[in-house]
Amino acid sequence: MIFYDDRTEMSSFFSIIITVKDVRDHIKEIFSESGTLCSIPDFEFRPQQLEMAMAIASAVESRSHLIVEAPTGVGKSLAYLIPAILHAVMKDRKAIVSSHTKNLQEQLLRKDVELARTLLPIEFNAALLKGRKNYLCTTRLQNAHSHQRQLFGKDETDELEMLREWAGTTREGDLEALPFPLSPSIRQQVWSEQGACSQKICGTGCFFQAAKVRARDADLIVMNHALFFTLLASQPQREGFLYDNDFVIFDEAHTLESIAGLGIGKDLSRSQVLYAIHRLYNPRTKKGLLSRIRKKQVRELCAEADEVVNEFFDAVVAAARRSGATKPTVRVRGPHLVANLVDPHLQQLQDMVKGLAKDPDSKLNKEELAIAHRLLWEAQTLIREFLDQPDPSLTYWVELPEKGSKNITLCAAPTDISTSVGPLLFRENTSVILTSATLAVAGSLDYIQSRLGARPAETLILDTPFDFRRQMRLIISGDIPTPDAADYERELPGWILSSIVRSRGKALVLFTSAALMKRMAHVLRAPLHEEGLQLLVQGTGPSRHDLLQEFKRDIDSVLFGLDSFWMSVECPGRGARTRDHYAASVCSARSSAD
Repeated sequence: MIFYDDRTEMSSFFSIIITVKDVRDHIKEIFSESGTLCSIPDFEFRPQQLEMAMAIASAVESRSHLIVEAPTGVGKSLAYLIPAILHAVMKDRKAIVSSHTKNLQEQLLRKDVELARTLLPIEFNAALLKGRKNYLCTTRLQNAHSHQRQLFGKDETDELEMLREWAGTTREGDLEALPFPLSPSIRQQVWSEQGACSQKICGTGCFFQAAKVRARDADLIVMNHALFFTLLASQPQREGFLYDNDFVIFDEAHTLESIAGLGIGKDLSRSQVLYAIHRLYNPRTKKGLLSRIRKKQVRELCAEADEVVNEFFDAVVAAARRSGATKPTVRVRGPHLVANLVDPHLQQLQDMVKGLAKDPDSKLNKEELAIAHRLLWEAQTLIREFLDQPDPSLTYWVELPEKGSKNITLCAAPTDISTSVGPLLFRENTSVILTSATLAVAGSLDYIQSRLGARPAETLILDTPFDFRRQMRLIISGDIPTPDAADYERELPGWILSSIVRSRGKALVLFTSAALMKRMAHVLRAPLHEEGLQLLVQGTGPSRHDLLQEFKRDIDSVLFGLDSFWMSVECPGRGARTRDHYAASVCSARSSAD
């Protein structure tokens, strides 16, 4: 993650120049056939890119809304960054760019924003903002270190010491950038958490608080869709969306409907409820905030709640499967799917925590107790709402556990995004720009307009700059078993290996299941090594950014990745704009009907 927050006296000078020369003139100078961009090696004129940039400039200037389908190769990142930055600096507004994943956020900051900086005649500040749980909280780290014996085992305390050393060297405190794996129990105890991490408690020296300050002072903020809609739903109505006088550009906007619903919807998993209890006391590990308390009743309450929570979620799984559903997602069409076994137990724990927090003789950390109380209350409230279904505008469903997992999630989200999210987004006196390579249906953007409630938006569909019939080859295996077949996993390694050998590596293999990906990596690592090919696997240590950089460096390598590698991953080959003979495979753990 990178922040740029250096303002110089030259910025005001450049602002004067920009006001004299129209923004559209600057866009033409950058994107035209004889423009600045075309003078850079490996870039060439794209008329679609110029058209898109001009349309976005007009939309943000007139405070109107725009939907643009920009096929792969148009160069849409620069096409929206250039006009957005120019307008933000000129008009003293804040540009928000929202991408689908954190991986795309980092790619925008590291590559596209840096390129825009070389093209623009103006200084600007850009900041990347992630959800608070991505950041290390220095206050919570200190609390965890002070109470490590009651919270962690020996292996975890060793990790904690490594984390403390890393905290002294990192600038951003982004836990995704850790050079070593971190156990969930440590991560959950040190990430920024509402109630224990605030400017009043931590000051600006805390990594999350510092990130908020940089975002507040930036001209351009890059975040992801999930964070945008979570913040939008949690904040009171204001003149702008997240800041006064802001505007937003959604890249990979084809994912907005599902993510917006989840962002303003609600979900609760078995593991989340158990985590809320285990923060206090885990009957299996004998660790937790209350593990040193001598009162036997405290530990018994946690053990009873643990048992009842598991009974409750097992009952939900059984009830969902009795409906005859075979898919991992089951719609719940009426209230009271099962009895609310957990409510009194969660209430008892809340009462106990509240009493301990008020005890003047208690040596327990009050902020950590406040977090525990909030998590228990949220779990109790969400379970009640899921079972009672009080809101007719929401759809309720259960996500059943994958093979080998016991986790289950209760979910609720707006049934009609166009009436719930649409009015929040497509309001007057500001701009929403939507763009993606895949938005149109049958040559029209009517479908996404109706689904998102975006009828006020103008539309633009651009042509592709590529001849795909000549420049690519699509191969579909007709003889491999379907993902829900018993012999699918047995035959999949051979199919992947033969494809990779045929392309001599240069392969991005995409999975929808982390468990399947790891099993395939275990089976194929030795055969690929025999072929002289390096195998890179997401989630095995290096960050996504480091994996992608190594994938680009070793042109013949093979990368196994999950959803964060599914979109907008650019891998230029040697002396070429695209990876030579680039191969991509898609593997799913779900049925083909899904």
